[in-house]
Amino acid sequence: MKKTFILLATLFGISSTYAQTIFDKSSKNLIERVSNNNEDKLNKKFDLVSYNKAKMFSSPSEALESTAGSSFNKSADDLKPFATIDIQGWGYANNVDNGETLFFGAEYKFKAGAYFAFTLYTDDLKIDKQFKIDIPETANRVQVVSNFSSKVLDNNNKLIIPIYVHYFEGGQGPDFQKHAIWFVSETGEIISKVESAGAEIIVDSKGKTNIFTYGDTNTEYFLNKIDLNNSANNKQVTINADLVNYFAGIPIVHKNLNGKDYIVFNHYTERLVDNNTMEFNEKAKYAMDFINYDTFTIEKTYKLPVIGFDQENPYTIPMVTYGMFYNDDKYDITQTTFNTDSKIEFLYGTYFYNMILDSEWYNYYVVNEDGVIIKKLEEEIVNAGAEIGVTLQELPNQKDQVAMLVGGKEGISNIKIYNLPEFDLVYDFSALHNEDLLSLNFNRITNDNSYNYLFGLNFGELEGENAYGIVKHYDPKGKEVKKVRLPISNKTENFSPFLTSATLNPYIINSDDKIEYIYAYQDKINNKAANTYAIAQDENNLVALFGGRTEKGNVTGAGYLSNRKGKIDRIYTYYGSDYSATSYLTEFYKLPLETLAVNDVTKNNQSIKYLKNIKEIRIDYDYQTYQVYSIDGKLISNGNTVKTIFTNGWNKGIYIIKTIDKLGKSNTAKIVIF
Repeated sequence: MKKTFILLATLFGISSTYAQTIFDKSSKNLIERVSNNNEDKLNKKFDLVSYNKAKMFSSPSEALESTAGSSFNKSADDLKPFATIDIQGWGYANNVDNGETLFFGAEYKFKAGAYFAFTLYTDDLKIDKQFKIDIPETANRVQVVSNFSSKVLDNNNKLIIPIYVHYFEGGQGPDFQKHAIWFVSETGEIISKVESAGAEIIVDSKGKTNIFTYGDTNTEYFLNKIDLNNSANNKQVTINADLVNYFAGIPIVHKNLNGKDYIVFNHYTERLVDNNTMEFNEKAKYAMDFINYDTFTIEKTYKLPVIGFDQENPYTIPMVTYGMFYNDDKYDITQTTFNTDSKIEFLYGTYFYNMILDSEWYNYYVVNEDGVIIKKLEEEIVNAGAEIGVTLQELPNQKDQVAMLVGGKEGISNIKIYNLPEFDLVYDFSALHNEDLLSLNFNRITNDNSYNYLFGLNFGELEGENAYGIVKHYDPKGKEVKKVRLPISNKTENFSPFLTSATLNPYIINSDDKIEYIYAYQDKINNKAANTYAIAQDENNLVALFGGRTEKGNVTGAGYLSNRKGKIDRIYTYYGSDYSATSYLTEFYKLPLETLAVNDVTKNNQSIKYLKNIKEIRIDYDYQTYQVYSIDGKLISNGNTVKTIFTNGWNKGIYIIKTIDKLGKSNTAKIVIF
């Protein structure tokens, strides 16, 4: 739920109403926050329709041109796409049988002659499989579930693709709507239709492939275990719908605990709030039902406190939030992470909403199975970074960290960094740090035996006709150690660097060890806004530019994608809306933009070889230090001068080896371990 294999850099909408450029510095000392309207703050019903659906992108097209009015000295006009598709929408899903990520396209038509068409592509974006099926003419929504499998049906070797269809039967309006998951073979044969809004196909710890579907009515939530071979074996668990209202987190998660696989369903033991009086029910507990995969019965329920109700402030409603604290679920349910006893530990939060003051904030707690609070973060937390997708990447030999955004209705005043699992405050960044207004575009990277924080700034710099967006590096104590200027237009109104673990990997774009910063900016010329997606190492080294002020349309999205094996090996860009876009094209560009030699690298009398028979990397030249990284940027090995690096125990795959000589000159090569 928390991570996707699509590494997307979504660009700005073109309806910008900003009245100033990022160079017009104001007296602001807070980072702007986006607040929900009042109805959203209390309407915390989980959207099962969106649960586990494949992320889809539409309105695509692409062009590679410099933005008018810019002063760049290098362009990417020589880049050519390796493939182009023209389709209404596309996305990625997971083949649970082998772990591959599958690229697919989807087209549909509603009303008379309604249909859904599906295309599966190869890594080279050639058509692999296709089908087209009729759907009800009353349908108004069709989505692909993000898990495919052939093993959910006996004596079958064809992929089964679950598809969500929303339609109406017998009339229009909420009383006549239908939610269904259609299980469709790759050949277009409809195997089964199940009344549900969400679905998952999951391989359990024993290697068995399971289908689970989820839905709700006005009176209940239901969880199904589906057997496509024999519907008589289908099983169901139901929960009163009133017990899920005002739950602010993810209600359905999966957990292996003590060797058993469970669906964990989160809800309250009693109605939390009376909808008529808005009175808070102090008797209500937070319940976690552990539903056994095999028996599909509730094997255990843990009842935990709903923390934070204050009788003196009865119109401040505390609501439980779960599953959105950290980058993944590693801290959500544990046993010996936060202390040494054997009691199960649960990490969850309270989302507070003050109806009188229209204010909202979060607190976070670790609570054991007896309801005892072990650890807590209690202050005016606007949001944990993970709640809005702002996370700090894990680094070798460093503590995991989480960012807490602190402030109020007016904005974010501080970004506080905590170590996990201790909950120790590491550093408190003021929004206006050393006179720099920070942004929520931040992360951290390895720096020798320590690390640096990277922040995109909310203001840019002008130097004559040249303009720059700014990324700054700070050490763990908040001291500035590096400033990077990235070329932008001097009419820029929005600037956003994408500081993710993937985009900060220096070996994805090309072969050197320097970070290529991936960023977007939006400018306005002649009262027309356009987006640009750019890649640069610094102000003097622009690698590529994907401009949006073209006859094909404005860039509305761009980012990294992976091949079927999960390796990031391409950039996509798509255009849509405005500037007379006439097609729905997406163009794809191969990565890296510069190719490394593999396994037997000899240049300038420097040789690096991988010797499979004795499982070692041999370096036949003098150097001082070396580092070996996996292709996803994780440090695997490092040390001083050796002629041989042993690879026993390393996984098969691609590794990047970097050596540095006594003059500081580096040599980088790609090694394939097989």
